[in-house]
Amino acid sequence: MSKLKIINKHVERYKNQKLKSPGKAWPFDIRDALICVNKHIFDPNYSVKTMRDLCNLSDTNFSSRFRHYVGMTPREYITFHRVQSGMMLFRNKKLKHVRVSEIGFTVGYENPSSFTMTFKRYTGLSPKEWKRVQMQ
Repeated sequence: MSKLKIINKHVERYKNQKLKSPGKAWPFDIRDALICVNKHIFDPNYSVKTMRDLCNLSDTNFSSRFRHYVGMTPREYITFHRVQSGMMLFRNKKLKHVRVSEIGFTVGYENPSSFTMTFKRYTGLSPKEWKRVQMQ
């Protein structure tokens, strides 16, 4: 199996198993926003602004309402799942030769340095350091 197929398979598995589903009693705008985020979460061009535009959200306290239901603001949710999925990909021994920049792009970062900075902020280690520790 090619590395691209392995990566795509793991990303789809992550999306199906780890992303939160909206509650039935949640307000429609929160449900729609979460569905939209989950659909586009690994798109490098997707951001909270994109979500707000796609879902026609102008509510000034939307982020705090989203946090109330989801447990994180939209930005925290996107970043958390991008880093977690990157960690999952780094753990896969079949992908040990995949470059950090490829993983970063796969999980939604156009710029490798943005992925590295965000990853390090969340884990305390750079992606290369984290990957090396995982492969031991």
